[in-house]
Amino acid sequence: MKKLLILTLLFISVNTVAQKKPGPGIRKGMLRAEGSLCYGSGNNARYFLQGELEYLVHNRVGLNGMTYINIGPDGIYPKSYHSIFSGPAFHFPMSKQMDVSVALQPGLSFVKDAGSIENSAVNEMIPNTSIMGGLAYYGSFFHLFFQMRANAAYTNDTAERQNLSDLRMSFGLGWNLNLK
Repeated sequence: MKKLLILTLLFISVNTVAQKKPGPGIRKGMLRAEGSLCYGSGNNARYFLQGELEYLVHNRVGLNGMTYINIGPDGIYPKSYHSIFSGPAFHFPMSKQMDVSVALQPGLSFVKDAGSIENSAVNEMIPNTSIMGGLAYYGSFFHLFFQMRANAAYTNDTAERQNLSDLRMSFGLGWNLNLK
């Protein structure tokens, strides 16, 4: 009984004094990266390659940048429609390993279309406004994520103004690295 008591006290003292390695979960100093196939539903449903990079400057605030590269289909207007977004993302942990994130981000879209015979190529930079929501489950080096982005964008053509607004959905496996 005496040995058990000594071992218990030794275990408690070592456990409280030992420096613990932080477990999985979102925290200040984390660098997150994601890449996936994304579906954009709107007037002209299309597919994108989506990439994201985020650095957490606080346990609940990150600097976020995302890009969407249009990969099809080709037979819709506009033929080429790529977007970039950046701004802060706010994280709300639900548990140690799961969090919900929200971001209100401005962006730019780059539009190119075949156009008419007189105008063989039309290039535009279109300002966007978007709100993004996400859910992520973190492991040590990887995380599973699901994101939705509501994007508002209109072409600048005054003769035939086009609505390019859509709802973009993506999910997949992301990578995270704790730099602090």
